[in-house]
Amino acid sequence: MVELGIPLWQLQVVTSIGILGVWIGWRGGMSNMIGFYDLPTATRLLLYGFFAGALYQFLAASMVLDPIWMGTGLPIVEGFLLSLSFSLLTMFLLTRQGVRLLNGQPTAGWTFGLGVGSMLVVLLIYRLVTTSGAGFLVSGFGISTLIFGLILAAIVPWSMAIIAAWQGWNALEGRRFKPAFKAMFLHTTLLFTLAIGLNYPWFLPILPAMIFIGQKRADDVWLISGLSPRMKQEWKRLQRTGVATGVRSVAPEEESE
Repeated sequence: MVELGIPLWQLQVVTSIGILGVWIGWRGGMSNMIGFYDLPTATRLLLYGFFAGALYQFLAASMVLDPIWMGTGLPIVEGFLLSLSFSLLTMFLLTRQGVRLLNGQPTAGWTFGLGVGSMLVVLLIYRLVTTSGAGFLVSGFGISTLIFGLILAAIVPWSMAIIAAWQGWNALEGRRFKPAFKAMFLHTTLLFTLAIGLNYPWFLPILPAMIFIGQKRADDVWLISGLSPRMKQEWKRLQRTGVATGVRSVAPEEESE
């Protein structure tokens, strides 16, 4: 049997808190887009995000996070390599025909980032619960750890969703590799901020500041960039009237009319 280090029910609680980040980030970024995005593609990319996030959390822990927490070095090169690989994978998924069909790259990128970010949060909380002597702000399975985990669930998936949505917008505009390299720096900064933030939480407010700036750009530009001119007019009309529903399930040729 594989030793988890904690009882199974505690692992289930940790996983549930991580997945809660999907709901928080979806409400934060997609709530105004209800009915206007390609829901099947967005859902599919969310599932891809869960699978990719399981691998990403393992590599992030072994290559970047654990060496920092153990004090064995500052793996800058490893962080850049991991972040670049992940950024290129994101761009690869967002440029597939199924995503391009309804110009869903930005919204699909948002949900993909949420999936990966939620899995990363599961790892972070698991480390807090099972690790002692690393100088973490909180440790062990308790109320303080769960509250800190909720904070991580609120900011980490949301941050990764913003980065991936930005990549999706660039993919929609025909830019692929240069944005992937820029996203590499963003993901590396996020990883190092989290690694240090578990010990020194005053580093973490960097992430809400990033969310505040990125969210405005996502609402104003990125997430609606895939809509046809007619659908953009409808979206703006519904925003003015306070009604957050619309119809997105139309064929591309119908949108162009």
